[in-house]
Amino acid sequence: MELFDKLGDTIVSVSKDATQKAKDISELARIRMEIHAKQDYINKLYQEIGKMYFEAHKDDEQQEFEDEITLLKDSLEVLADLNRQKNQLKGTVQCTNCGQDMPSEADYCSKCGSKLEKPVKEDPIKADDCEADDSEQAAEQTADDSENAEQAADDSENAEQAAVGEEVTQETDSEE
Repeated sequence: MELFDKLGDTIVSVSKDATQKAKDISELARIRMEIHAKQDYINKLYQEIGKMYFEAHKDDEQQEFEDEITLLKDSLEVLADLNRQKNQLKGTVQCTNCGQDMPSEADYCSKCGSKLEKPVKEDPIKADDCEADDSEQAAEQTADDSENAEQAADDSENAEQAAVGEEVTQETDSEE
């Protein structure tokens, strides 16, 4: 009987340990999910703040982030052109109020009820050539702007390194 009692106690002890480990793992997973959700929420807030800053300062003459804002404006224009091309191919119109894609025959948006602006009919060959040229020019401009921003960052970094090196040299000279 003593053997069965020890065996029973061992089984109970192991099952308690296993239960506790399962609870710990479950709690750890819950905490990780909360951390991930909170990080996503914080990133979303950062994104909203950045978007609000951009909207508030995109037309300022003196801009703290002038290169980035210019790149963003160019990218938004290219994106708008691509969306127009997509809608033209799909035969849809995008609501200017809520952004919902609607059939081009519709007069009103089924989501928000706003009157839809009909696209101006263009000669498909001329419109495609013009849009392709505009897209190519915008892409080239964006690439040039990116290269200019990278060059400016490199120049700024080199100037900072030179200034730090000069300060170190001056400090060394003054100590001697």
